[in-house]
Amino acid sequence: MERADIYELIRYARKIGLRPVLATCGYRIDEKTIVKLKKAGVMALSFSIDGANAETHDKFRGTAGAFDSAVNAAKIAHKAHIRFQINTTISRINVDEVIGIARLARELGAYCFNPFILVPTGRGKEIENAVLDPIEYEVLLNELLRIKLQSEIKVRVTCGPQFARVCKQAEAKGLTEEVAGCMGGRGFGFISYRGDVQTCGFLDVPAGNLIRNNFDFGEIWEESEFLKKIRNVSEYKGNCGICEYAGLCSGCRARAYAMSGDYMGEDPVCNYSQGEKG
Repeated sequence: MERADIYELIRYARKIGLRPVLATCGYRIDEKTIVKLKKAGVMALSFSIDGANAETHDKFRGTAGAFDSAVNAAKIAHKAHIRFQINTTISRINVDEVIGIARLARELGAYCFNPFILVPTGRGKEIENAVLDPIEYEVLLNELLRIKLQSEIKVRVTCGPQFARVCKQAEAKGLTEEVAGCMGGRGFGFISYRGDVQTCGFLDVPAGNLIRNNFDFGEIWEESEFLKKIRNVSEYKGNCGICEYAGLCSGCRARAYAMSGDYMGEDPVCNYSQGEKG
């Protein structure tokens, strides 16, 4: 929202057949700008809320008033009939508030609650000690499953591919919607401001550069040796290398890289390793 040309970019994206969406902390979202965003053609918004109350959220964000800004922006979007979801970075700092945040998302009118499991890269490296341990993580995954099964709000987990395994195990309990594991480098790609093609924004390893490759995304996506390796589950190491759900889940390659230096290593928040790789 700092960009003067944000509305022009959204209009152009719609014109060429893309589906523009905007992730925001709520900054500069008001009755006037929401009308301009909607008129430009924004399809959906996401608001970052990292605590069930102002104390937790503002402390995590390092900015007083950040919680009220995000909540107010969500209310404005709801009133303007623009679909939005609530994104939450989950760590030891706020894991006890997940139920409260999901409840707040429903009350605000969000169509989806999207927890992101902390990947300690970039600024997140400063709070690496807040990464969930495997027991805390397993408890969280089952709590998110309960919310998904019992609430009308959609629950989509990012950087937590083991949620696909938990959902698969719970199919007998009435879960019918198929949940995918990590899509990074498979059904999802990321392009950095440098033009680097990556599996996601958290794994800062380039598969190739669009500028130096004549903007041929397809060639990079299909021919990159790095991406071919990432997609080869048989080469995963540690618990991921022996897990029966490796083909479904894939683990978080970004978290493995951030915490061990090996993107083919095991995902350190998960210690599930029963059965044989599938």
